[in-house]
Amino acid sequence: MAVRLEVVPATNPAPAGGARRLADLRVAEALGREAAVLIADGALQAVPMRMPPGAWALLVTAADRWAASGEVVLFAGEWCEHEYPASGCDGDLVLRLAPPVATDTDDDAVTVRLALADQGRWMPAGTWPRLGRDWPAVVAPAAAAIMGSYLDAAEADPPAPQPMRVFGNRSVARVGVRDLLAAGLLAAGDELVYRRPGLGVHRTGQVTAQGMLRLDDDRLFTTPSAATTALGSPHQNGWAFWCRARDGRTLLDLRNEYKSTMDGRHAAG
Repeated sequence: MAVRLEVVPATNPAPAGGARRLADLRVAEALGREAAVLIADGALQAVPMRMPPGAWALLVTAADRWAASGEVVLFAGEWCEHEYPASGCDGDLVLRLAPPVATDTDDDAVTVRLALADQGRWMPAGTWPRLGRDWPAVVAPAAAAIMGSYLDAAEADPPAPQPMRVFGNRSVARVGVRDLLAAGLLAAGDELVYRRPGLGVHRTGQVTAQGMLRLDDDRLFTTPSAATTALGSPHQNGWAFWCRARDGRTLLDLRNEYKSTMDGRHAAG
């Protein structure tokens, strides 16, 4: 479940040098109202120095760079309220903030940690023990590189049988598109839309009966993130950017609904 918290400046300064207003950028880049935008058009926005109350991590949904210069032009994510298992979420990149040391009360310094969901585990992907208020400019290139390296390795092979992981006295299956199909949250043939107007990208895809994504050029992919990478778009978490055409709900929203339903069933049992 995402925390409905928006991190924005109290007063937005006038954009300089032709940069878009933050509200315009959200529309152009298909970012939700609750998205935390840390870098927009290459400029730092309001920078959190600690985790917001009740938040577990920031799920990085965009770490976009110009191909020619490598400059980060957009760094954004969604605050997640609860920790969720890495199983079935391969490629998810999360970011957490903490004081530099246990006794440090310096609000102008922060420790930043990245973790990547890989093969059912949250793997450390980078730690910066003490950064200042410009930390997004330091961390964003690394996040973009991590997401790019991971997603570039995605292949369009048929999905393997999903293993089970055990948490306490309950088993939790890896959550993928096939699980959403089985739960009735998606239907074979559902049309998906991927829009990034600011980047000139508008593509469609279709959910197959096997839980894969068939792009409008007939290529097949096992994960939403692999599909976005194949389109040549900047690397990001595809779950947050593919929407179901008939109601506009993102695959991330549907996946969160599935997890909430399963957690409720386990709690009742």
